Amino acid sequence: MSFIFRSLMTVATMCWMAQATPAHSQDYPTRAVKIIVPYSAGGQADVGVRVVANALSQQFGQAFVVENVGGAGGVVGIQAGIRAAPDGYTLVYSDAGQWAINPALNSKIAYDIQRDLTPVGLFGFTALFLVANSSFPANNLQELVAEIRAKPDFYAYGSSGIGTAHHLSIAEFTSALGLKVRHIPYKGSAQSIPAVASGEVSFGIAAYGGIAGFVKDGRLKLIAVNSKGRSAFAPQAPPMADAGVPDFDQAGSLGLMAPIGTPKAIVEKLSAAIAKAVASPEVVARFVQIGLEPPASSSLERMAEVIRADKAKFARVVKLSGAATE
Repeated sequence: MSFIFRSLMTVATMCWMAQATPAHSQDYPTRAVKIIVPYSAGGQADVGVRVVANALSQQFGQAFVVENVGGAGGVVGIQAGIRAAPDGYTLVYSDAGQWAINPALNSKIAYDIQRDLTPVGLFGFTALFLVANSSFPANNLQELVAEIRAKPDFYAYGSSGIGTAHHLSIAEFTSALGLKVRHIPYKGSAQSIPAVASGEVSFGIAAYGGIAGFVKDGRLKLIAVNSKGRSAFAPQAPPMADAGVPDFDQAGSLGLMAPIGTPKAIVEKLSAAIAKAVASPEVVARFVQIGLEPPASSSLERMAEVIRADKAKFARVVKLSGAATE
């Protein structure tokens, strides 16, 4: 009799748990949600996350609080996100720098985003714009390529550091075309783009917000964009692929992830909320101000696809750039 009773109790408990899980996800969130950004405050990624966090707060009626956990090129923040409880109350910002470039630069990195985090949703992407000093002899992409080809190792470009998306974009582009240029790494775009404007280096690449003012006042020439198609911010800039590099595309995607094991129902609920947020006129208008564009799709499947493609692409690009440390 006791055996039958225990069996009935076990079945009842399992049924209760099956019913409780959906109810839990329906109630989510019941308290503040933390979003870890693995970079310092104030950058484009950080501001973009805060725009999305504000939209999510309005949708759910709970605070989505951004916490900056910088260090080691983003590794410290990513690891903090991985160690968090998989309950939906800690999310982590990530991008190609974390899910593809860092692992390609250092094979001994202590995490694997595809193993340790689960996609929640893409919320934006950002292209980089190739610009030249106002006195540079070329005025368009084809002329720039011809000028560099005519003077091997004569011109130098500035980047935001070895192994960054800025460095890798130009490294892949020049390598594909057999162009010989010198690379001058700076601490960031805040240093490299003024160096181009002053003539310290001949050309460079950066997000729209970093180059717009210099282009407007005539200190920089807008040459091209590193995305597959033209950007809404500067449609006059042709894709770098037009110079003869088929399928060249290094525009970066930005997204939110959660610790592996986070309930699927919560992940799907957050993903739907992100899609709604980035489609709102308020978020789109704010993105325009900071140089971000909403993605065509923010679905979980699309984010997983982007991560896989980026890992394959940047493994190859990092190798040809010679930037890998291991």
